[in-house]
Amino acid sequence: MTVSEVYRRGLLALACALIVAAAMAAPKPAQAQEGALIGGSVGLGVGALLTRGNAVGVIGGALVGGLIGNEIQ
Repeated sequence: MTVSEVYRRGLLALACALIVAAAMAAPKPAQAQEGALIGGSVGLGVGALLTRGNAVGVIGGALVGGLIGNEIQ
């Protein structure tokens, strides 16, 4: 694994952490969107890991995770 791959994965992990933190700090009326935000962040991370940072895989993972999180919530 090269330095750029480590850097890219670190940025993706930071983005996921920020999305989860924003979802947890959301006010009570926004709880309907919390599931979609958390699902999207988990999907983003999974898509990044499974496709090794491929942009289509990351975006697709975030979309699928957001849809599943929205339905579960």
